[in-house]
Amino acid sequence: MSVSGRRTAPAIAAVLALVAGLLATFLAAPPPSDAAAPARTRVVVKVADCEGCQVFVQQGLRHSWWASKTRTVRDGKAVFVVPSSRTPGLSIGITGTWEAASPHPSGFQAIVAMRYKGVAAGTGIDQASAQAKQRASACFPGTNAHRVVFHVTARKVTVAGNGGPADTTMAWADPQVRTMRSTMMEVFDGVAGAQDIVPCW
Repeated sequence: MSVSGRRTAPAIAAVLALVAGLLATFLAAPPPSDAAAPARTRVVVKVADCEGCQVFVQQGLRHSWWASKTRTVRDGKAVFVVPSSRTPGLSIGITGTWEAASPHPSGFQAIVAMRYKGVAAGTGIDQASAQAKQRASACFPGTNAHRVVFHVTARKVTVAGNGGPADTTMAWADPQVRTMRSTMMEVFDGVAGAQDIVPCW
């Protein structure tokens, strides 16, 4: 028994030394690099005079069909943190607080017009000018930036809805922003709308 005991002691010491070495290596190892994590973008939608409105963002690419959860505008903004890969083909849906009391449904989801046809990115546009437009794009081309801000103007307008006049939301980026090519869609008196995720390709 005494011989066996003498043989075991060095083995135990070796195991303890190995454990101590591994622990030291683990503690000395640098933390995982942030570069390995997928890039994320903070999407800030600032909406003037629309406190309590509902906003969501969505992506309608051929290979990626996605929509975020809806957020309520608080203190003039709604914020989404999404993978940067979700920003190409991103569009913004919005529902004004006034829509709940509409006598009839509009039959579509109001979408933010990122850029009306004939209006350059970076240009401001008022409601009267926007209402004269018949085509617009809702499709943002994307970014790898940590933060992107959209300034949106939203107004209550009345349209011919399902069964009668309906209150809906006319919303546009102000100033207008750059958009994906070949994504202009028909709008009615400046109002952009969709019944599904906006296709951006």
